[in-house]
Amino acid sequence: MLIDVAGTPYYLGDETGSRAVRSTIQDLAERVQLLRAQGKLTEATLADYYGEKRFEQIAESNALEGSPLSIGETELAVLKGITISGHDPAYSRDAQTLARALDEVTRMARDKTPTDIEQLKHLHELILGGRPAAGVFRTAEVRISGSRHVPPRTWKDVMDQMDQWEAWSKMNRNSPTLLRAAVLHAWLEHIHPFSDGNGRTGRAITNLELVRAGYPPIIIRRKDHDHYIDALGRADGGDLGAFVDLVAGRMEDSLRDLERAAQRREGYDIQRQKLRQAQGNRLALWNAGVHLLFTGIRANLIERVGDTNLELDMHEYDQLSVDDFIDLSEGRVVRLSWAFVIRCRTPGMPAIERLAWTGVMGEPLRARLVHESGRPVLMWSVPNPNRYPPWRRADELSPGGEQMTIHRDRWLVFRDGQVKEFSPSELAAKIAEDIAEWTIPGPTL
Repeated sequence: MLIDVAGTPYYLGDETGSRAVRSTIQDLAERVQLLRAQGKLTEATLADYYGEKRFEQIAESNALEGSPLSIGETELAVLKGITISGHDPAYSRDAQTLARALDEVTRMARDKTPTDIEQLKHLHELILGGRPAAGVFRTAEVRISGSRHVPPRTWKDVMDQMDQWEAWSKMNRNSPTLLRAAVLHAWLEHIHPFSDGNGRTGRAITNLELVRAGYPPIIIRRKDHDHYIDALGRADGGDLGAFVDLVAGRMEDSLRDLERAAQRREGYDIQRQKLRQAQGNRLALWNAGVHLLFTGIRANLIERVGDTNLELDMHEYDQLSVDDFIDLSEGRVVRLSWAFVIRCRTPGMPAIERLAWTGVMGEPLRARLVHESGRPVLMWSVPNPNRYPPWRRADELSPGGEQMTIHRDRWLVFRDGQVKEFSPSELAAKIAEDIAEWTIPGPTL
């Protein structure tokens, strides 16, 4: 499978990174083909899946733009055509117009013509609901909130770049579906051709590409906001890897949910529901423990920084969902299961960057917890010099330990070839100590 982004503003790293992208895209394509070959993607299953996800997709896409409407409120606004009390009427209108646009995406997907400017403007017009700027490229300069990127300033610059966007779409109609979806979405946000509605339109274009090729649509959720903005920021600099990774991760979610919709068509699984309830209780304890560890690490690092000139940046990501927790506990890898990131920089020394994420328990901890090993672990990654995937396992560069899991009110940690036990405060102090040792010059300690 050829992975080629020539003619776009993007790259996918070196040959190693490109091979990793190719493998990810091919694995997902084969999974879709297998579902169809097994006859699981029946019309009844698809109708069940799309009906269940329709209002979630609308609510989550609008939430990325600031809408506070829940999935239930969104459903009311769309089906009843009403304004939700206590909220700005504009949020209800946005739900209704995006619903019409997504219905149109389903209709447009039957036409296999490559996505072009005409289709783009048509969807934008529906999303903005006939407002004056609907379906019209902007003529004034815009700024993207929270981004350093400056989109093209003049109408001519916008048109020149959109012509390139359309030409690439037409000339690369046979490129891998996930790659096309990622390129057309990220590139559209980079150009920012409309005065409003670029994000919602970009996400609609992504799903038009996916559904047109026989894939289920994806949902980029409000909890993905930081991932999404970070990935688009990297793409503005030319590196598409993180955005491809985001799209691939959300496609895995869609395929998982689609498989479960197929299973439900065959009958209600009461044992699965009981397991889900029990795992939900365990998830609450896990999320609380991870948050406590994060705050402890931050407090320890701030204390260690003192009056040094160290720059410290820590960010906590949204917590795991029940579905993610179940998959991880049962030994299935979940993408984008990020817990928190730590970035430290001291002038004259290499920057230290570590991503804590939730993964599947390895053998040493399973052996220790032989009768209760069905639980996830925290692991560490460092930035990948090959660009894709954006992160790689830290292994010996893991602060605190290579794998860490909660056992009762303690943390069990695989470190230096042994399983050791720490209290939450002890583990937070150990992680901070390791990071400080790598970052802060010796005399300050």
